[in-house]
Amino acid sequence: MNDQGLKIVIHGITDVGQSREHNEDAISWDTRLGLALLADGMGGHNAGEVASILAVDSIKTSLADVVTPEIVASGVVDYQEAVVDAVGFANREINEQSLENPEYAGMGTTLVLVLFLNHSVIYAHVGDSRIYRLRNSKLQRLTSDHSLVQEMIDNGYLSHEEARESTSRNLITRALGISEEVDVDIAMEDTEIGDIYLLCSDGLTDLVSDQEIGDVIMHNRDDLDMVSRTLVDLANQKGGNDNISVVLAAVYKAYSDGRDDDESATLEIDMGETD
Repeated sequence: MNDQGLKIVIHGITDVGQSREHNEDAISWDTRLGLALLADGMGGHNAGEVASILAVDSIKTSLADVVTPEIVASGVVDYQEAVVDAVGFANREINEQSLENPEYAGMGTTLVLVLFLNHSVIYAHVGDSRIYRLRNSKLQRLTSDHSLVQEMIDNGYLSHEEARESTSRNLITRALGISEEVDVDIAMEDTEIGDIYLLCSDGLTDLVSDQEIGDVIMHNRDDLDMVSRTLVDLANQKGGNDNISVVLAAVYKAYSDGRDDDESATLEIDMGETD
């Protein structure tokens, strides 16, 4: 939910890739709510698709009940807590479905979401889908993968270069739906005019480097459709061995935003706390 001086533009695309028979990723957004979500499902017999769709739909429905102009203005809701509650509700819905239906046993999904509230954004994640932010020509990764490989990087056993080639890179340590409770990483920060937030599945980041991602966003920052299609095409050109999904959310003023669109600016990559 944004004030009248700001406009959030959101665009996304999901693609089956070159190797999979069906798409288990799900994306959704609502510019009225200032909400964008992406989930990467897992499980046999299309159960991953069921889990990812259930995650984005249930969270979107839950937050729609509390992200209204009247409630936001009242200041009575802790929206970080509301996001955690919505994710917890989705987790229980997926878990219950997996227990009640043998064909869905063991299904789960990653999740990343952003929720814009006036001049701030809440972002949350579970699993190895990621959120990046481009600000003032600097691309920063805001999330740390919940994966075995990330734990090995954090403990000094693998470099980032070695991790990209690891056969264990897709083994995640957290997901929605695999147990009755889920641990959600959540944070809140102020937004700035010109910020672009990228939500993406590992079908992109397993094949396309942060440098390449940042360059694509920098060179096409005023055309989110072009950014999303270029990123998906790039992943497919590099093999497309998984479903590929991206959602981009850009923070603009409603009219002239006064951004510096100098394309000669040098891109910086900042991995934040994930190194």
